[in-house]
Amino acid sequence: MSDKFLRFVIVGGGCALLYFVVMWFCRASLGLTPFLATICAYGVSFCVAYTLQHRWTFRSASAYRETLPRYALVQVICALLTAGITQAISHFQPQAPGWLLAGISTVLASGLSFVLSSQWVFSASEK
Repeated sequence: MSDKFLRFVIVGGGCALLYFVVMWFCRASLGLTPFLATICAYGVSFCVAYTLQHRWTFRSASAYRETLPRYALVQVICALLTAGITQAISHFQPQAPGWLLAGISTVLASGLSFVLSSQWVFSASEK
């Protein structure tokens, strides 16, 4: 496993945990609705993930004005891919457990995110 991929997985896992913590905090401590708590948690985790992927995972020399829109687009594509895969599997295997749907779609979307991030979003990286 490459160092870059390992850093990518660490950032992704850490930001997933951050998402859950911020979501819980917004609901439990701030009393936000589930919708607002989700928006806040996603916003915080997106910003942290982008910054860490740019600076640590890919060590990109590209300007933020170039990489941020690309990163956002990749995240939208991966979210749509996750939803599409989940829907497709559910259509053909209606009894498939939720953990299996989440696992398959997460692995596929994460793989695509890594490839697009390394080859397009943060392509001007240190080797």
